[in-house]
Amino acid sequence: MTQSAQMSSPTRLGYARAASTGAFSTLALFVLCWAGVALGLPSVLPHAFVGLFTLEPPGSAASLGIGAAFAFLSGGVAGAIIAHCYNLAGRWIGD
Repeated sequence: MTQSAQMSSPTRLGYARAASTGAFSTLALFVLCWAGVALGLPSVLPHAFVGLFTLEPPGSAASLGIGAAFAFLSGGVAGAIIAHCYNLAGRWIGD
């Protein structure tokens, strides 16, 4: 017996799921870039990304703590805004 899976696109994106996705993914990117700076990678991109969330010296423990908190909060806000815009577009455009 085979069972067919039905694939349907969601008509509404949940705020909590989008906010937590944004928060954790931004936090992960911040930690990766901070690690690159702490290891002394010469690229400008990790320095710039770390600088978005903290004024502490890049690669320091203080920049990790403060920057991680602000990255998490900023990612959560961005995720909630994306969910809101997605839901608004669904009302206007429809599926």
